[in-house]
Amino acid sequence: MNPAIHFARLFRHPEGAEVLAYLKRITQERILSPMVSDGELRYLEGQRALVALILSLIHQGQQKEK
Repeated sequence: MNPAIHFARLFRHPEGAEVLAYLKRITQERILSPMVSDGELRYLEGQRALVALILSLIHQGQQKEK
């Protein structure tokens, strides 16, 4: 089975939705200070990229389930 469908099904459940909301809160909604180091910025951008990938897979899976 396609992994995107698994992601869509996993995050459709209430617990999955809570986990996804938490991941968004600690990555995409996080604002860094102007004094943040280059390493800290790169680390957060890596986390944001992973959450963006998860969101993309969820969307792909939802489209395939239709």
